[in-house]
Amino acid sequence: MTARSAPARKEEGRPRGVTVLTGLYVLSALLTILSGLLAFGLLSLLGPLGTAVGAAVGVALVAIGVVQLVIAWGLWRGRRWARILAIILTVLGLVPDVIGSLTLNPLSLVGLLIGLLILWYLYQPQVRAFYG
Repeated sequence: MTARSAPARKEEGRPRGVTVLTGLYVLSALLTILSGLLAFGLLSLLGPLGTAVGAAVGVALVAIGVVQLVIAWGLWRGRRWARILAIILTVLGLVPDVIGSLTLNPLSLVGLLIGLLILWYLYQPQVRAFYG
């Protein structure tokens, strides 16, 4: 086995759900970056305080979006660290969904269901093997 053949074999063995999950991470990242840029732009219309708050929120959202893009790249390439980070971020994302679900918020219930499905999928044997 050569180092050159390993990536090709990794792509051939990529579970279809990993492709979908990667696409969702990219979409989420792009929306988060766009939200950061909009927060900065719109809040700057409120004067100096709005500009300061917009800059802080905007930079934070853009940074989160960039991290999501890095995770998406790692998921696509079959990197173990990306799977671990995706699990951690999914678990952290479940916290507000659990709290919202206690109030029977329909969006929180949907978010909770999606988060649990992602966790279930990331622990499937073929997915774990892909991230070996």
